[in-house]
Amino acid sequence: MHRFFILLLMSIFTVSLIAGCGQSREPQDDKKPVVIKPEGTAADDMDAEEADVPEEAPAIPGPELALNPSEASGLGPGMAAPEPEAPKYSEEIIAANFDSGEKPNNLGGNFGAWNKDPSDPTQWCKEGFDNVTRHGDTGFAMKLDYSVDSPNPAYNGFWMMFPNFDAAKYDALNLWVKGDPKAGYTTVFKIELKSANKQVGRYYVSNVGDQWQEISIPLSEFKGLIDRSSLTEFVVVFEDRMASNKKGVLYIDDIRFVKSASASKGQ
Repeated sequence: MHRFFILLLMSIFTVSLIAGCGQSREPQDDKKPVVIKPEGTAADDMDAEEADVPEEAPAIPGPELALNPSEASGLGPGMAAPEPEAPKYSEEIIAANFDSGEKPNNLGGNFGAWNKDPSDPTQWCKEGFDNVTRHGDTGFAMKLDYSVDSPNPAYNGFWMMFPNFDAAKYDALNLWVKGDPKAGYTTVFKIELKSANKQVGRYYVSNVGDQWQEISIPLSEFKGLIDRSSLTEFVVVFEDRMASNKKGVLYIDDIRFVKSASASKGQ
């Protein structure tokens, strides 16, 4: 009996040993242990490598940078400031700007109004200094009150003397002109230049308006004036046959001879 009991225990031990060895030979489970991650993390929704990254990092407040000259002037980065405008004229001389409000002109010459027929009360020209309607902020302009509204042939205007002025080196005569919108004005009038050798050059100014505009007349356009080395007179002429308005007021200012910068470069 005792022997039987021992054999029974040995058989049970042998079966258990065989079962354990069989289990050790079975393949292991490939699955990794489940990891429970804390709630509320970005890893709950996506892998760290696939997380959204802002296209631009938020600006970090810091000290203001000083503007470079182009930025300070309103130009974009890398834009060069515009070069100063080249002078339009290389040389000029003022013949008359009337700023003193009295005679003579800037070249020392006298001036005044003239009339073809002073005995005809329907035609006249009167000159006067005007410090309200003027070109520029100071001084005076020359106001010409004229009428060629006559049953008789009529013309008149304004004369101004030059002391044998040598204009050979200049290429244009410039002046500022304005019509009076209340009194009316002619949009066309004539300018004459006279020389010591009795030559007379004539040019018709047109398209006069009621705002100041600069008229530039090439001296070559004064037909009949060949020699410009000794100019003696500047004349404004209102003619009944040409005036668009036979009665009115015209202002002139800043009469000068100029030499253009481009002409100087070509010499």
